[in-house]
Amino acid sequence: MRTMLNLIFILILCFSINSYAATTAMGLDIAGNAYEKNIGYGGVSLYNNFGGISYNPAIIPNVHSFNGSITYINYILDFNMVYGNFLYPNVKNFNILGKFGYFYMPAVPAIEDYTATGEEYGYREFFIGTGTGYHFLNKKLSVGATVNFYSAKIANDSGSTFYFDIGTSYPFIFPLVKQHKIILGLSVLNLGPGVKFIEESCSLPSNFNLGFQYIYDYNYKLFGGLKKYTAYEDFLYSMGGEIIIANSFFLRTAMIEDLNKNLKYNLGLGFDLNYTDYHFLIDYVFLPLEAKEPAYIVTLSFKFPVPGENEEDIKKEEKNWKNLWTSE
Repeated sequence: MRTMLNLIFILILCFSINSYAATTAMGLDIAGNAYEKNIGYGGVSLYNNFGGISYNPAIIPNVHSFNGSITYINYILDFNMVYGNFLYPNVKNFNILGKFGYFYMPAVPAIEDYTATGEEYGYREFFIGTGTGYHFLNKKLSVGATVNFYSAKIANDSGSTFYFDIGTSYPFIFPLVKQHKIILGLSVLNLGPGVKFIEESCSLPSNFNLGFQYIYDYNYKLFGGLKKYTAYEDFLYSMGGEIIIANSFFLRTAMIEDLNKNLKYNLGLGFDLNYTDYHFLIDYVFLPLEAKEPAYIVTLSFKFPVPGENEEDIKKEEKNWKNLWTSE
């Protein structure tokens, strides 16, 4: 009897909660920090801003400091998630990224309709991964990839799989008007086989992302992006912007289309506390139209310098916390 109930619960997760064609692994789709979630699908266009690392692994080879972040997400239907990224640069070799995520849903109310006892079932997901990348064409064209292990558990049943993320990005710099910059980014996320629970298998939320970022004089930014799920027919879009005040305060807003063709309006802010070459950043985003109740995402990040042979070149390239690349 318990096996049958668990199977029903799995079917609910596959077909009801995620309406886009039998997809589970909700944590993989929700994963991301407050900065990425605030600016929408255009986050794939971030070049060497560590805040976009889960949207595009092409950022990995362009970061020259020890960076890390921890994100807490309180989402719809009482979803809770902790997500973290850490990147250590190697001046002579490849940068190394490490990441993890833990997603927890204590109970699914809908399951009570299918059980005689009204027993509630918990759902958990865990993933861990690592990655690296490289850049070409005078360090402009960047590519990156991660390999990840994913595991999920429903009551006493569990399943696991491996998946991959790949991405690339390229910045355009205009010699006569260097205060204007455009970055294009492309990524493919969550590529891997489905997760099998008992007799049923649910696919991962594999998706393609294309985005751009327009920057004027560092302090004003415009983001735009498209997302396409492999199990969903339509493209989703988003537009967002950011204003930076005194290089320390960040005000952001975005309009993001969801799978139900509804528009969500995200509001967020950030604060950078720095001392010499050490930075601590707090990002917060409020998603008022996510569901009946709002969602909150908070990210704590840090950036520490790493001694190396090319410290002067690194400092020249890393002039800012949020937009670190410069032209020759």
